[in-house]
Amino acid sequence: MRYTLTLVGLFLLLFIPLSAQYDDVPGFEDTMEVYADLFDIRAPLNLTMKFNIKEFKKTRRDEKYHPAELTCHVNDSFQVTHTVRVRARGKWRRENCSIPPYWLNIRYAGIEAERLAGVIKMKVVTRCMSATQYQNYVLREYLVYKLYNLLTDYSFNTRLVKIKYINTGSKKLKESEDWGFLIEPNKVMADRNEAVIVESQKLSIRTVNKETMDIVAYFCYMIGHADFSVTGQHNLKILALKEYGPTGFIPVPYDFDYVGLVDTHYAIPDDNLGIETVRERYYLGACRDEETHRKTINWLAGYQDEIVELIMNFEYLPEKEKLDMIDYLATYFLEAERESFIDYKIDPTCR
Repeated sequence: MRYTLTLVGLFLLLFIPLSAQYDDVPGFEDTMEVYADLFDIRAPLNLTMKFNIKEFKKTRRDEKYHPAELTCHVNDSFQVTHTVRVRARGKWRRENCSIPPYWLNIRYAGIEAERLAGVIKMKVVTRCMSATQYQNYVLREYLVYKLYNLLTDYSFNTRLVKIKYINTGSKKLKESEDWGFLIEPNKVMADRNEAVIVESQKLSIRTVNKETMDIVAYFCYMIGHADFSVTGQHNLKILALKEYGPTGFIPVPYDFDYVGLVDTHYAIPDDNLGIETVRERYYLGACRDEETHRKTINWLAGYQDEIVELIMNFEYLPEKEKLDMIDYLATYFLEAERESFIDYKIDPTCR
């Protein structure tokens, strides 16, 4: 049976766990009682996206939205459907991906969820090409976000989704199914941390919170991420807490498909870095004294077991892929234990 709701539909989409079971079709009051945040739920969300994928591919380089029908399968007997819009995003991926990641515009979908009030669109990450390895890239990038969630709340939450695509541009309504994930909207992430997004172009690596910047820098070094900067806010969002205090500006990294830990075949390091592949690590953090560096190194090492456990317990990624991720991270932890690590790997490129 199929239901179409306007005001409470998306509320159900975002706030009801897949595991919830109902004897009757849930109403508005039931929905309110089952309130849970979209990005706090670990179980994958089952969605169906129905739109003209053929036209979407043809116009992926344009700033054009396409009408779509989004269905959330709340459980085996209940689903809700909404009218949304989709638009391709990502400069390189719009040019090169057969189905690039896209914006999911929910502005007129009938949203009633308090935490999503004012949110117009959300990022959806999908596989770039149809080959199986591209699916693994999506799952590996999802895990990178989860790894950073272990370290700090000043991070973007994500929600794994299983998406069935129905192509209305095909005469036979061709269907396919893929993994993807939703990225917490900027406003939601900022509100969760009682902060606001700062857009100033005057900030630098020296003007943001030192401890958080060091966490970002070492995490990025660990995962092989050398494509971010505070100046220009490239692959970083900057937060300022709403209440006055000593915290200062807080950098939050995102967009991890170009990192060594994900190891996409299309990821190429900047020519100015002097490294040949993204699997080679390059430190982009601030220069500190040895004691400060070692403090951050030891702090990150304390999470090694949790990092390995998170990856190994992720049931949707093939064992071979998980072991490759763990092996890559292990090379960092071994390298960081050496007395010469700071002298030879950190100091030569710090800023």
